[in-house]
Amino acid sequence: MSASKSEPDSSAQSCDKIHVALGARSYDIIVGGGLLANAGDHIAPLLALPRAMLISDENVAPLYLDRVVKSLSRHGIDCDSIILPAGEESKSFAQLEDLVERILAGRAERGTTLLALGGGVIGDLAGFAASMLLRGIDFIQLPTTLLAQIDSSVGGKTGINSRHGKNLIGSFHPPRLVLADSAALESLPPRE
Repeated sequence: MSASKSEPDSSAQSCDKIHVALGARSYDIIVGGGLLANAGDHIAPLLALPRAMLISDENVAPLYLDRVVKSLSRHGIDCDSIILPAGEESKSFAQLEDLVERILAGRAERGTTLLALGGGVIGDLAGFAASMLLRGIDFIQLPTTLLAQIDSSVGGKTGINSRHGKNLIGSFHPPRLVLADSAALESLPPRE
């Protein structure tokens, strides 16, 4: 991995970029403030099609969904959103099936990119769905908790829970990009 300073745009704070070298599945982790409001600047160059599907939960979507969608729109990217129930219970076969069916009903194609906006549950669930859909489509992590910002940066671990234990069903499917907006941490309780 290598780190470099990125040039901030006029509305974002300075950010750092870390390159994760995985050959054809290499990706960047960008860390800084104001990244969600300017997500389109970083996402647009990576998309095969000007279309994305944003996956979030009922706690995170009211806080950040609009600013991400507006940023994508400024770049001509059409973005549908799917809002899931919040909490660890969403990392289940039932929720995975519902998510996959909703994505397919939205006419996802091989060039469609999923955006995972939320904590670790959303990142794991959306990443696992991306690994399975159409034999693997791209996804981008937009983590909004400290743990998710760290966890989503590590090699593409995705998965769901089983009655036999946590994270027992999944795959390694590296994201195309991780945008870790440090300003998102301000909405969390101090302990988190």
